[in-house]
Amino acid sequence: MPGPNNSGSFDGMTRASQPREVHFVLQKRYEVVSHLGQGGMGTVYMARDMRLANRYCVVKKLRDDFFREEDKQKALEFFKREADVLSPLKHQNIVSILDTFEEDENYYLVMEYVEGENLHQMLNQRGEPFPEEQVLQWAIQIADVLHFLHSNEPKVIYRDLKPSNVMIDTKDRVKLVDFGIARPYAEDSDNTHVVSAGYSPPEQYWGAADPRSDIYALGATMHFLLTGQEPLALQVCSPKRINPKISDHTDEIVQRATAQDVWLRYQSAPEMQQELEFVPKQKQPLKLVQAAVIGVGVMMLAGICVFFYSKATAPGNSGKPVIGDGALKQKDDEIRRLREEKNKALATIRAYQTKDDTESQTEPSSQPPSLVPPTLVPPSPQAIAQNQPPTGSAQQSAKSKAVVFKEMDEASLTDPEGLAPLEEDSGKR
Repeated sequence: MPGPNNSGSFDGMTRASQPREVHFVLQKRYEVVSHLGQGGMGTVYMARDMRLANRYCVVKKLRDDFFREEDKQKALEFFKREADVLSPLKHQNIVSILDTFEEDENYYLVMEYVEGENLHQMLNQRGEPFPEEQVLQWAIQIADVLHFLHSNEPKVIYRDLKPSNVMIDTKDRVKLVDFGIARPYAEDSDNTHVVSAGYSPPEQYWGAADPRSDIYALGATMHFLLTGQEPLALQVCSPKRINPKISDHTDEIVQRATAQDVWLRYQSAPEMQQELEFVPKQKQPLKLVQAAVIGVGVMMLAGICVFFYSKATAPGNSGKPVIGDGALKQKDDEIRRLREEKNKALATIRAYQTKDDTESQTEPSSQPPSLVPPTLVPPSPQAIAQNQPPTGSAQQSAKSKAVVFKEMDEASLTDPEGLAPLEEDSGKR
């Protein structure tokens, strides 16, 4: 049986650059063939299940070299909890627990083998952020599996969602791994203080994690995939500030999911999943809309013309066109006659206009003077000097000026040059 691709990783372990070949058998069943990686609490091996047609699986061994006994007991607690939490959970996006056993004072977990790599390794190899559409598809799958965990009885809080714990298999399916710190949730439970900097929300630092804590971790994971930068602890910023190509809708999703206040986040995984699946409608450019309307109008007009033309020339019961050649010639003659009459009328109108313009330039106007609007001509300097009032008070000067200007307006109609003395002004003298 050909072996699987050993280039993948598992449970966020440090991947060996080249899987080291090893060979030993556990429980007279699991033939270990290679060393995949080393983690904080254990070692991961590739093995074949000799009882199930040599099916490949992953064997995780708990470390046995802790310096303090209390550290070993805590690691053993996480190790057993992972088996207890995962064993009853059956979901296509959760790695399955196949077996647990103890041998030679060592503890082992046998798990489903996932051929693929985790998101952290994939982005490092890619060297740039993932496309937004790809990130949204992965996030939808993660939100779905979170809904499954949170709907379990009792609820399961993952508490360690981060790129290195999300694997993508060869069919582009998400697989959540490493449930070492996952635990059933109870309102009055005293949760342990286990965090992953940049992906754990504030409440998890004081042991108060709830389903909304996983929402925060999903938003932080999206931030990393969209920007290529690790989010700062408790300071997840807008991913659009780093990657301007991100849409406003996705940017708002990440910011809401990573809100510091739990009540400002999405209150459930289905609520966030609904936003992830929503695709905002893009506004069509106005010019394209106008072009489409014009195109439809032209097509409709052409269709109408073709319809009526076909009706007019369709053969009747006698096999001849409804409109004969004589009728068509008669219509053409009528149209030609109407055009000629129109041209004659236009020529007559132009002739009358030309005649009126010539007469208006050569003959004097026969209209009475009273009907012609008067042209006001400004007074000459001699008239202004002659009608200057004598020196007096300012009030008398203002009054005299008013009278003079009023009379000048009237006199200018009969004395444009302003040579005749004003009657009122003469009386005053």
